[in-house]
Amino acid sequence: MEKAKNDVNTVFEDEYLIIVNKPAGVASQCEGSDDIVSRAKKHTGRDVFIINRLDQPVGGLVLLAKDKNTAAALSDLEIEKHYLTVVCGMPKEKDRLENYLFHNKRQNTVKIVNKGMGKLALLEYKKISQRGTYALLDVRLITGRHHQIRVQMTANGTPIYGDTKYNPEFRHKRGVFPALFSHSLKFIHPVTKEEMYFEAKPDDKVFEVFY
Repeated sequence: MEKAKNDVNTVFEDEYLIIVNKPAGVASQCEGSDDIVSRAKKHTGRDVFIINRLDQPVGGLVLLAKDKNTAAALSDLEIEKHYLTVVCGMPKEKDRLENYLFHNKRQNTVKIVNKGMGKLALLEYKKISQRGTYALLDVRLITGRHHQIRVQMTANGTPIYGDTKYNPEFRHKRGVFPALFSHSLKFIHPVTKEEMYFEAKPDDKVFEVFY
């Protein structure tokens, strides 16, 4: 039976939080739209509060709290977030990227600027495999800036495959999404104090050649 439009792909759910696998192309939260927050709200029958917001074209794991106290507690916790991405080029085996980013909200674009002109952005990555001039990376996101991984990987000389905003090879192309996926979340449950770990694999065919 086909799922209803507002159904969510639930990975985990308890009294306090819910984790869903967001499809690429669906907004995390956008007033008046069919977004993940709206779908989760309909699914749970209560207000939910998004903790890790993903760009609309990016799929993967999204964590939401079911009440304001849980949301506040989660916001104070360190959540280890890993992404899988396919990049164009020959990246190092591993690296740590540090940049300062400025978000132009009118144009919804981000650029790298000098220190003092933007917000600090940090990430670490390691190469999983290389296939010709394309590589599969595991990215650990340390800060959570707008378009951060997409902009920093482009500045690194290894733009993300399918990124129509920051990869010149795909600029203005239609029907493609960045090969970027929120792969895993690790954190301490704010109420039960259990260590929680969840992961998912992307269904984008771009990733298939690396598995």
